[in-house]
Amino acid sequence: MLLLLLLIGGTAFVRAYFGAVTPDQLGFHLRHGGLEYGDPRFAMRAMRWGLGLILLAGGFGLLLACLGRRGRQAVWAVLGTWAAASVAATVIDPCRPEPGGVDPLERHYVDPGEQRVARSPGMSPDVLVVFIESLDQSYARPDAPDASDIPHLSRLQQRAQTFGALHNLSGASWTVGGIFTAMCGVPLGRIGLMSTHALEYAQHFYRGGTCLTDLLVAQGWEASFYGGASLRFAGKGQFLADHSVTRRFGREEWQALGVPVPTTGWGLLDSELAEQAWRDMSRPRQQGGAPRLSLLLTVNTHGPSGFHDRGCSGGDGVGPTEDDLDEAGDLYAQDPEDPASASGVARMRGALRCSDAVVAQLVERFIAQRDGRPKVVWVMGDHLTPKPLEELALPPPARPRTVYHAMLRVDGGGRVLAGISEQRRFTHADVMPTLAEAAGLRWGPKPHRLGVGVSLLHPQGAATLAEKMGFERMDGALSCRSPVFERLWMGARSG
Repeated sequence: MLLLLLLIGGTAFVRAYFGAVTPDQLGFHLRHGGLEYGDPRFAMRAMRWGLGLILLAGGFGLLLACLGRRGRQAVWAVLGTWAAASVAATVIDPCRPEPGGVDPLERHYVDPGEQRVARSPGMSPDVLVVFIESLDQSYARPDAPDASDIPHLSRLQQRAQTFGALHNLSGASWTVGGIFTAMCGVPLGRIGLMSTHALEYAQHFYRGGTCLTDLLVAQGWEASFYGGASLRFAGKGQFLADHSVTRRFGREEWQALGVPVPTTGWGLLDSELAEQAWRDMSRPRQQGGAPRLSLLLTVNTHGPSGFHDRGCSGGDGVGPTEDDLDEAGDLYAQDPEDPASASGVARMRGALRCSDAVVAQLVERFIAQRDGRPKVVWVMGDHLTPKPLEELALPPPARPRTVYHAMLRVDGGGRVLAGISEQRRFTHADVMPTLAEAAGLRWGPKPHRLGVGVSLLHPQGAATLAEKMGFERMDGALSCRSPVFERLWMGARSG
């Protein structure tokens, strides 16, 4: 009985705070780090749910003791049906195999490690990539920024180059999956508890394959990562370390540097994170020094309802003040993490506006440097928010939700390079070759393609895999077990 109640309560907890998940996502987090490295409030909520399950178990125990054989059989049937229904509603397997069991990676994957890569002549650009936690395109209004929950990033899309609809693959539907897919050109595959030889592979999984960071560092870039959350969460730090990012900053690293980090929440919030990142990004370097790749991951808009960042408060119009939150409802009289509560909506709106302002300021600081070096900026959501607030602008049901993105390229004189915004269908996997070309890399024998992605800067506009196969078919096929993925990321190249 306790096992059935654990299944019921555990899956209900996941649905309540995270929404539906895939088997890979669930297994990945269980294997590579979970609540102990995340928001401490999640652990407290889990304890409350656990106490509730104990009480529920006691009630069912008394009920079974009072019933006859048929009554007990009925109770067991109800519990079994309830557990099965709860698991089915929580764990959704997107795998849709290709006819004949064809592995799509066998046909479409271009191994970056097998390409001959070179830098274009001239000074190579500094590159800034910002992953904004759970940022849907629906939050932006490039046509009317002031009506948007992210006015600065809406204006950024007005002046930047965009490429149409960035669709969210199932293997990129959580933070580490989104970063991995964007950097490595292939969705995060089946690993952790849900894979063959899981325990053996999981220890060295990240050491396989070749990612954008590897290519750029091999060509002379210096790579840094700035995040507010712990690098230990979900193996994020391991991935970065195994793929050439030598300078890594997360919650523990900021604390070691003496930066005050909130005791609750995921870690360093966005206002201070952006400030600390900028201080490090703008550190002096020698004349003609190496170009820099800077990766930043925000935390404020993490579900279920974001975090109140005091660095964005005080009546400056960026985020809600304490009085605003009090008017929305006492934060401790109702669950502030409930997206349906007034305080939950107010908090998420404030989190969106804060991340919007600090990311826009970081981008402006970055491109305003007059050091004669070109600049490339790519800003995107790491993935779609699992549980969007209905009170925030969402697309009509007939239109799919897509991920926010924008690219800016600036020459050495500070002039924004013209770029035509297009209406393409693409995924996180196309980010890797696009950024590689934007940074000035050229490669062969298969130019413009890396992983399963195609550069959106391809002069002939080659079709993406989402455009060739259709997004739904692509997502279903790439969500299945892949011998090619296992060979690249779990076996032969681990050393």
